[in-house]
Amino acid sequence: MRRKTTAIIAAAAAVLTTVITLAGAGAASAAEYDYPAAIDPSSITVTTVGGGGGVSQWDRVRVDADWTVPDGAVGGQTFGFTLPKEFARAGTTFSVPSAEDPSKPIAECSVSSDASPVVTCTLTDYVNGRTGVTGSLWFVASADEQTTENTVEFTVDGTITPVEIPGGGIGPSSPLPTDPQKWSWQTADGRIAWQLLLPGASFEGAESIVVDDTLTGAGDGLAEHHNEDGQLVVWSTTMQDQDPQPITNWTGSWNADGTSFHLEIPGPIDPTRMYFVKYFTVPSSQADGATFANTADVNGVKLKETRVWTVTGGGTGDGDATGAFTVTKLVGGSGASGVPADAEYTVRYSYGDPVVERTVTVTAGATAPLIQLPAGTVVTLSELTPPALDGIEWGAPVFSGAGVTTLADGGAQLTVGTGTTIAVTLTNTATTTPPVIPPTTPPTVVTPPTELPLTGGSSLATTGGNVPAGMLWAGGAALVLGMALTVLGAVRARARVTQD
Repeated sequence: MRRKTTAIIAAAAAVLTTVITLAGAGAASAAEYDYPAAIDPSSITVTTVGGGGGVSQWDRVRVDADWTVPDGAVGGQTFGFTLPKEFARAGTTFSVPSAEDPSKPIAECSVSSDASPVVTCTLTDYVNGRTGVTGSLWFVASADEQTTENTVEFTVDGTITPVEIPGGGIGPSSPLPTDPQKWSWQTADGRIAWQLLLPGASFEGAESIVVDDTLTGAGDGLAEHHNEDGQLVVWSTTMQDQDPQPITNWTGSWNADGTSFHLEIPGPIDPTRMYFVKYFTVPSSQADGATFANTADVNGVKLKETRVWTVTGGGTGDGDATGAFTVTKLVGGSGASGVPADAEYTVRYSYGDPVVERTVTVTAGATAPLIQLPAGTVVTLSELTPPALDGIEWGAPVFSGAGVTTLADGGAQLTVGTGTTIAVTLTNTATTTPPVIPPTTPPTVVTPPTELPLTGGSSLATTGGNVPAGMLWAGGAALVLGMALTVLGAVRARARVTQD
């Protein structure tokens, strides 16, 4: 199988002054990613696209790598790495599909065309709410620079990672053909490049090189393609692919539909040089396996080329779907106003086999932080004893909410859904209880003695502690009566004085 090299691309670039721009470009600035360590350096490999044993300059190579992003990663965040300078002007874009649903990309990636190409992969919203997001990626690059080293240097998270080259090193490109040929390749911007290689020696003595090129239309397993820019690039080099020179005196143009063109390169034709004609077409489909063709008549020589479209990048990604639930605390009842606003309530939730138990604390009127778990997880909820408060009696806790099932013991269960959040409400009823009045101690009952004690011969008066109760009561009554009579007499005397 003949090798379709892209050495000619470099020559065409020289004619279009692109080489000058690239030569002045420095290494790409260090890429900044949300997850710079997502790529596993040990997983990076370089292989040949065609399965050959070695790599030559301008050959296409395949780069593979594995990646992982931490839980909590969301769409719009990035990861990636930097390619070696030997793969300059890689330039491509590709999608990494989800393993669960290949129609949905888990990341969109691009490879820049810098002197050291930068790979940037942007996560899609597909990763939102997933855990354990991991995958692989691959893409095709061009071995643009020769090297005798057995490895090339990739950069991951600022660290150089050497990766082996198949066959060891990147050798010189294949020599230019000695007979007329037509080559094609896919470009980074989604077009097909077509190129005629016309050795001058094959047209020695001809007054001119006349090209009539016709694109093959759709049908018989072929897909439609057409030219849109109306451009034709014509130049020549030595047979060693040196000294590129533009040819400016050619004539020709595309037809109005962009499906064919006529071109003439006037003589004299130099037998020591190779003549090139290059143009681009836009494919109607970029599906893997779509086939495109055209045929050129060059001074009666038929040159037919077919290009099968192949995907130049891809991979796979996967992650566990998750959901979540929240717990909002409410306090009701006649005693709600007497409950301190900063009182904390603890909810226990458990799940899995073996059982995992966790707790979350929340205050009245607040919602606890989001609790995220794998989709399908069955969660059991219960409330620990509410705080003991004077004058407050707590009723049984009540869990409620869409998707919440109450249990006989006062707890609840829910099943975590995919990408959804279940809002759980926990309500406690606080009832005011009457204050507790401590019991009073009744006065001590004194039992009076039954007889008077003997006075003896002591000169001291007795205290009366042994006087019979009847005498004590009689004496007390006489004392009260005397005081009353004294007061009454004083009142009457004052009255007479007033009358006189």
